[in-house]
Amino acid sequence: MFEHHGIGLTPEQRVSKLRSDFTKTQSSHEDRRHQLDSYLAEIDDLRRALSNQADELQRSEEEKNRMAVEKTDVARTVAFLEADLKRVKRDAEAFGRDLKALRSEKEKLQERHRDELAKAERAKKQAQTQIRLLNEKLDSQHAKLKTVKDHECAM
Repeated sequence: MFEHHGIGLTPEQRVSKLRSDFTKTQSSHEDRRHQLDSYLAEIDDLRRALSNQADELQRSEEEKNRMAVEKTDVARTVAFLEADLKRVKRDAEAFGRDLKALRSEKEKLQERHRDELAKAERAKKQAQTQIRLLNEKLDSQHAKLKTVKDHECAM
């Protein structure tokens, strides 16, 4: 894993690599955020569809009551409406299951998103620590070089 973090590279190359990795992580984060937004829109669509199904159910029951009042072809109308009601109920249950599955997926995505953000933050902190250590090492080497030059000049 350290090979990917720049061992054998110059500090500038390592910083550039770390910036590139961070940019990729940010891009991945944005992609996941877009995907989550898409799931939320889909959930809203399912809610609207469920509401439409409820409206359809209400209309079906009103039709059933009207037919009962008119007393015409009651048996056929009731059978038709009961079948329609069962279909609507099955559809509503299916939408409910789908909504539950989407919520579960949303929660999983949110958890993965939090994990990835934490991982990115740890990588960022590790990179900052490595940069600080390399800068300290560079400063130390500059100081040694100055001491050697001063010593050579004195000789």
